[in-house]
Amino acid sequence: MNRSRGVSALTVALACTVVGACAPKEPENETMTIGVAAAPSLSAAFTEMIDIFEGEHPGVTVSLELGRSDTIAAGLPGRDDINVFASASEDAMQQVVDAGVAVDPRVFARNHVVVAVPSGNPLGITGLRDLERPGLRVGLCAMDVPCGKAAESLLSAAGVEPAGVERDSGSRALAARLADNDIDVGIVYRTDVAASHGWVEQVETHERDRELAQAAGTTRYSVARVASGELGADAEGKRAATDDFLELVVSDRGRRALENSGLAPLPQ
Repeated sequence: MNRSRGVSALTVALACTVVGACAPKEPENETMTIGVAAAPSLSAAFTEMIDIFEGEHPGVTVSLELGRSDTIAAGLPGRDDINVFASASEDAMQQVVDAGVAVDPRVFARNHVVVAVPSGNPLGITGLRDLERPGLRVGLCAMDVPCGKAAESLLSAAGVEPAGVERDSGSRALAARLADNDIDVGIVYRTDVAASHGWVEQVETHERDRELAQAAGTTRYSVARVASGELGADAEGKRAATDDFLELVVSDRGRRALENSGLAPLPQ
């Protein structure tokens, strides 16, 4: 026997024994991603739900995409990376349902707009009627987005015509401007007041204003499965994971996540 060959073989054998280098590698755990596209005002609630979901579904990652509901709806056809659509616009949801892009929509939550001011309420705003003060910088959402429609409905019901209106792209953008004292008062979603960490505060308005906000200044959210997101080799697994996520949204834990962010869960 060749001594050098024997030593080499022994060395390799010992190395394999000690570090397992020669053993066949265990297959890595396969991961799967499901995509959720949602309105920005659902960000906090859905982030909490995703944490719960991923903790209970090892190997499944949830990707959250935020955007205007009508913009998301327009881009959904043909996308295979979105499995769930959560819309703040009932028109946008109906559009994708009618096109066969989304299926089984469910209304699951509502939000309402409130009168909001920079922290400390420096101008002493007390209600909707104050928005008619001359020289006041009043921020409202664009009229073609859900928070803008809710604000217009509220103002119309209250018979209030604000002076000096400045429009912005959405409730989050208005809340940021309030935090920077770039506007004096705004009508934003209460979820964005809650998310401001004290930089923006809700005005304790008159009881009639609060009743009008609950009745007229409301946005309803719906959620649906996106059919095109279930194409490909892992279609069955994605469908199962998507169904589990949708069930979480309407479960008791999902309802708590909605409430934690300032949303009101709706009964199913």
